[in-house]
Amino acid sequence: MPVEEQLLNNSYGVLRAGQDLRGGQILTIASRKVTKLAFLIYKTGLPTGEITYEIRKVSDDSLINSKILGDAGDLSETPAWLEVTFVIAETIDEEVRILAHFEDGSSGNAVLYRVQNTDVKGGENWSYGDIGDWTGQATYDCAYIYTYEEAAAGLENKSANMAAKLVAAGLI
Repeated sequence: MPVEEQLLNNSYGVLRAGQDLRGGQILTIASRKVTKLAFLIYKTGLPTGEITYEIRKVSDDSLINSKILGDAGDLSETPAWLEVTFVIAETIDEEVRILAHFEDGSSGNAVLYRVQNTDVKGGENWSYGDIGDWTGQATYDCAYIYTYEEAAAGLENKSANMAAKLVAAGLI
């Protein structure tokens, strides 16, 4: 399957309680079904709690897809590409945020993810914060890889937001 990626990195973002809970890249995905998502992620100290990867609409912050990566305590202290595979690949045709999400931790016990402090990909940029309270860095980009399938031309996605519905129902 084809991939979209931004691999350069020379700095990092921090996810922890009391600071930014979500961080990743804002970009436009055109007529694709994202099947996998990876970030260059690691830990500092001894954080614990779930890390979730998410895809959210920029227009209203609604959830398109999410998948739990695992517990922060299991991360390495060295950056590693860690990937999730989405249960249902929704058709995406809009501007979105691809994000790592971590709500626990503390100062010195956090989840870190790699970014590049230059603008690598035009029309994309690093985004961090939380729902309704985002900060964008137009001259930075988050390191990411996503795997996708091209959406079938002319077909509407009849299961719009199905993944969010399954999450809400506790099925994934």
